[in-house]
Amino acid sequence: MKKSFLTIILSLLYFATFAQSKPVQKTTAKPKPTTVKKAPQAKSPAKVAPSQPNSQEQTEIQEVTTQIGNPTFVRVEPERKYNFDSSDLLVRWHEIIFDLIEQTQGYSPNVASRSMAYINLAAYESILPAYPDNFSLSGQLQQFQKPDSLFTDSTNFNASIAASTAIFNMVDRLFVSAPYIWTEKAYALKDTITKYYASRVSPETMLKSKQYGEKIANWVYEYSKSDGGHLTFLRTYDMNYKLPDCKGCFEINRVADLENTGPLHPNWGKNRAFIKENQTGIDVKPKVEFSIYPNSPFYKMAMEVYNITKDVKPNSEKLQIANFWDDAASFTYSAPGHSVSILTQVLKQNPKELNEAAEFYSNLTMGISDVFIVIWQIKYVYSSIRPIAYIKRYIDSQWEAALLTPPFPEFPSGHSSQSAVMATILTDKIGDNVHYIDYSKYFVGPPKTFDSFWAAANECSMSRIYGGIHFRDAAEQGAEIGKIVGKNSLSLHYKK
Repeated sequence: MKKSFLTIILSLLYFATFAQSKPVQKTTAKPKPTTVKKAPQAKSPAKVAPSQPNSQEQTEIQEVTTQIGNPTFVRVEPERKYNFDSSDLLVRWHEIIFDLIEQTQGYSPNVASRSMAYINLAAYESILPAYPDNFSLSGQLQQFQKPDSLFTDSTNFNASIAASTAIFNMVDRLFVSAPYIWTEKAYALKDTITKYYASRVSPETMLKSKQYGEKIANWVYEYSKSDGGHLTFLRTYDMNYKLPDCKGCFEINRVADLENTGPLHPNWGKNRAFIKENQTGIDVKPKVEFSIYPNSPFYKMAMEVYNITKDVKPNSEKLQIANFWDDAASFTYSAPGHSVSILTQVLKQNPKELNEAAEFYSNLTMGISDVFIVIWQIKYVYSSIRPIAYIKRYIDSQWEAALLTPPFPEFPSGHSSQSAVMATILTDKIGDNVHYIDYSKYFVGPPKTFDSFWAAANECSMSRIYGGIHFRDAAEQGAEIGKIVGKNSLSLHYKK
C-alpha cells in the first residue's frame, strides 16, 4: 500500500516538473498592435524639392516603434522609403550616430559636436570627384591641406559608396569605446549599403569608391588628432582643475553631480577651431555685473529666474519646453545632436541631392563644433555663478531648479549659442519659414511643430531659463555669439 502511494506521489511530481519545463508553444497569430495616432507628415512652405530616384530601385526601411520605460511614450514617425543616392544616405547614418552619442561613455556635448564635425567633413570631401562644381574645404579650414594623392576623377566612381565608407571609418574610430550592441548597427548599415550597390555598379567602381572613402577618412582623422580634443572622451572631467574662489564664481552642484569631482572640459576653449575667424576676435563679456544687493540688476535677474520657475510645474507647458530641450549627456544625444537632428528631420521630410545635404551637414556641424570652443573659452574666463548657487544663498535656500545644473560656468549659455548657429546656418542654406516636425524627444511628450529654425532656437534658449540653470544675460548673449559664429561659418565656399 505504501509502495503504491509512493508511486502515485512520484508520478505526480514527474508530470508537474514536465509541465513546467515544457516550452510554451508559439502561436502563428500576430499580436494586436497598440493603436497610436500618427502625427501628419509636414509639408514645407519652402520650395524644397525632393531628389528624384534614378532607375535604381529604392531601398525600403521600415521605421521601428520605440518604447522607453512607460509604454505611454511611443515614437511614431511617418513611414517612408529611403533612396541612398540622395540625402537619405546621410539621414540614415546620422540616425545611427545619434544612438552612438547617447550610448557612448564620455560623449559630452563638446565631444559630440567635435565628432560630428569631423565625420561630416570626411563625408563631404569623399563625394567631390562626382561633383566637379563643388569646392574642397582644403585651404579654407585651419591647417587643412589636401595632398595631391587624394585628387581623383569621376571615372568608375560612386559618391554614395565613398561617403558611406568614409563615414563608417570615422565612426569606427571616433566611437571606439561604444558598446558593441550599438556599433553593430554601424556595421550593419555599412553592409546594407554595400550589398545594395553590389548589383548596381561594376566591381571596379565599388573598389575605387571604397578605397577613396577610406583614404579621405584617414586624412581627416589624422587632421583631427592635432586639434587638442583627441581622445578627450576618455576623461571629460578635470580632477586637477582648481575651482575659482569668489562670491560670483561657479561651483559644482553636488546634488546634480555626485560622481564628479571636477569641472567639464576646462581647457576646451584652447582647441583649434575649423574657421580662423571663430578662433579669435569673439570677445563677449557679461553685461550684468555680479552683485548680491536686492536693488542691483544682477539680483533682479536672479529674481526673474526664481519667479519664472514657480510656473514650471508638473504638466505645465514651461516644464515640457525645459525637458524637450534639456538634451543632457548620457541619456540623450546632447544639445549639438538635437540641432543636427533638426536638419536630419527636415531632410527626412524633404529630401535633397546628396551633395547639397553633405554641404548642409558639414557646414552646420563645423559651426556647432566651433561655437563650443568659443563659448568654453569665455565660460572659463569669467567662471560665472549658476542660479542654483545664487538663489539658494541669497534668495531662497529651499529653491530647486527644474533641471540638473551641469558642472561648468554659467555664462554664456551653450544651448543658446549652438541653437543660434543652427538657425543662422540652416536659415541661410534652406530658407526661413520652413515648417517641420521635431520628433527628437518622444520620451518627454508629443512631437513639437516649428515654422522656422529661429522659432526652435529661441525656444531652446528660453528653455534654459525655465529649467533654472541660466540667467537671461547668458541666454541672450549666448545667442549673439551663435549668430557671429554661424555667419563666420557661412563664409566657407562650397560651390563654384
